[in-house]
Amino acid sequence: MKKLIVFLFISFKAFGQFPEGLLADSADLYPKFNFARYDSLQNELKSPENEDFIKDFNKKFGAFFDTKKQYKYLLTANIDQLEMDLYDQRKAQLDFLKKAKVSKFLAAHLEKEIKFNYWHLIFAYPIERGNGDQKLRRVISLPTVMVDGLKAEMMNEQNLIHNKSYRNLLLYYITYKNSAEKDFVKYANQLQSITDKSDFALKNFGGEILDFSLAQLLLNNKKYLGAQTTRNIANNIKNKDLRTVFEGDFMKEIIANEAIANTKRKEEDEKATKKSAIQFTDKNGKLFDFSKYAGKVVYVDFWASWCGPCRAEFPHSKTMHSGLSEKDKKNIVFLYISIDDTEDKWRNGIKSNGLEEFENAWVSPEWSAKASQFYMIRSIPRYMIIDKTGKIVSPDAKRPSNPDTLDELLELAK
Repeated sequence: MKKLIVFLFISFKAFGQFPEGLLADSADLYPKFNFARYDSLQNELKSPENEDFIKDFNKKFGAFFDTKKQYKYLLTANIDQLEMDLYDQRKAQLDFLKKAKVSKFLAAHLEKEIKFNYWHLIFAYPIERGNGDQKLRRVISLPTVMVDGLKAEMMNEQNLIHNKSYRNLLLYYITYKNSAEKDFVKYANQLQSITDKSDFALKNFGGEILDFSLAQLLLNNKKYLGAQTTRNIANNIKNKDLRTVFEGDFMKEIIANEAIANTKRKEEDEKATKKSAIQFTDKNGKLFDFSKYAGKVVYVDFWASWCGPCRAEFPHSKTMHSGLSEKDKKNIVFLYISIDDTEDKWRNGIKSNGLEEFENAWVSPEWSAKASQFYMIRSIPRYMIIDKTGKIVSPDAKRPSNPDTLDELLELAK
């Protein structure tokens, strides 16, 4: 079995003169930093001094750095056997490098590529397996003894940004470590996933590594992003050349996608009947939909306990509610719907934010993806207004802090 697996690693077609997996390609953000170090690497690869070694290394180990083939292999590999094979491959490559007569620059660069490609594929294993099997409710937890060798301080050496294997590892590392903090429960809501990974990167990295992490996070999750979430993350990128990537065509596309989504949402709202296509869970654990409030105006607040802007609006909605007459309070419902990924976070959020006196609901994991798609929830806080007939008359309503919101509710309640 082991011989077969090693054969798979080394038998793929070689790429050109040097393994493509070790060079920045068109999808790699690295060149956007305009590093002189990359020009130095290119020059070393062209040097006659290194030519024979490069050909031999590529012939023996080029396939090991082919991410497309390696990720495919991860989907069927046994983790223990995989780790042993990766260990053997790493040793073979390092031994080959030690015997080679190459420039010191290239030797030092390749040593890091080899070592971090090992870690790259280890951490890619649970993420690729999780993404490949939607039935899995939890991310695979790697054996502690297997991951302990990669210390946090090893990931924070700024010069490592020049190594593609390290760059390949970075987002898998962030995803896995963030998942570990969440007890390896898979996210039901992509918006929270993106926010949490961004927060993890901000807490654990700095400099060019942080810039690259945040930028890659945005690129990897483009289809889930809204303009505000994109701005919030991109504003933490210090590298001006990199930040402009997300202030130009990228942002225009996000905004255009939001406009299309809003149009589609309005069309769907017009077709919707009084009975909602989505069901929510109330504080008693019972399912209900918006038809529960037929004959009343409903101000819907989509929020989550981890969302700072959501919490900042709560005092305004409470003030708005307290200013209603007793008659208006009977005709206008303030409904707070949490998209937290667990019921405990939702219930604790109700208590900590003083929302007990209002109508509260939770979008359970069973309904989360459908709710996000149906109501086009790309960012929170998000507000909707439903009239007495059950029609969503304002799918992207003004915030509680906007003085016009109360007038709109009162007008509909007449």
